[in-house]
Amino acid sequence: MNAINSIDSTLLNPPLGVRSIPFHLVTGFLGSGKTTFLKEFLSQFSDKYRIAVVQNEFAESGIDGKELQESGWKFDLLEVNKGSVFCVCLFSDFRSQLNNFVEEYKPDVVVLEATGLADPIAISELLMDTQLQKKLYLAGVWTVIDAVHYQKVKKMPAVMNQILIADTVLVNKMDLISAGAIELIKTEVLQINPLAQLYCTTYCQMPFDNIVEKKLLRQDGKPVGAIKDVYTQVFRTSNPVKRKNVDYLIKTLNEDTYRLKGYIVTENNEAFMIQSVFGQTKLVPVTKSMFGTEIISIGRKNIDFDYLLRKMVLINK
Repeated sequence: MNAINSIDSTLLNPPLGVRSIPFHLVTGFLGSGKTTFLKEFLSQFSDKYRIAVVQNEFAESGIDGKELQESGWKFDLLEVNKGSVFCVCLFSDFRSQLNNFVEEYKPDVVVLEATGLADPIAISELLMDTQLQKKLYLAGVWTVIDAVHYQKVKKMPAVMNQILIADTVLVNKMDLISAGAIELIKTEVLQINPLAQLYCTTYCQMPFDNIVEKKLLRQDGKPVGAIKDVYTQVFRTSNPVKRKNVDYLIKTLNEDTYRLKGYIVTENNEAFMIQSVFGQTKLVPVTKSMFGTEIISIGRKNIDFDYLLRKMVLINK
């Protein structure tokens, strides 16, 4: 096991009886419409839930925070300025701030709007914080694309990674470009992330309730009960994975696994995106653009990843 970068799963499990709070990450390049997205999100949910919003800007002044407060919707706000929360220079302090913020306001939902310049690929590092593990679970990753300027920024690493980690992608400002240009963007986004849910929007207007409430809290139309005692695990390895053992991993997943998502690189130098919701799993080939396997698992049942890695990883001798 020396070659495997695994994590002590006992450090990631919240104590029994602790209520875990859904955490949503919102990404997108500068000017794509992330604050507009938040306004729309708040308009649909602020009367139902106590929402905590975290806004991250590179500038010292929180312009977007002021704009959001003027919307009139109810929410608690934490502003983190002067850099990206995913940068090593702010990461440690931000985890402490977020932990204290959640402890003080005890929200039902936490939404983080990352700065448009942020590369959010380090979201898994945030989930590995032992204190936050007791309070939060990753419920959704949203990426907002500026359809008008997408072709200018699409090759930037931060933009690529924003699309790569997304569960849901909003191709925003669709009213300002042609239908043909929209279809081209959709095709390119699905080449990067074949499992993303795609919505074409104007002013980020979409039926959030169909995704946030029904998908997360229901299975086959039936309530699954309160989300509590949620276990989150993250693992990475640079070693190739046996392709036949990927099938073994999929067979172990069931309705106790609320969500599992990530990338797997096999011994044949092939790459796959894996995503599972309540045990319903998709495995899609993708162009190899990552250096190794990385998977995040969220669920009621603690998956023994140490055991699975021993079964899955191909150790070269």
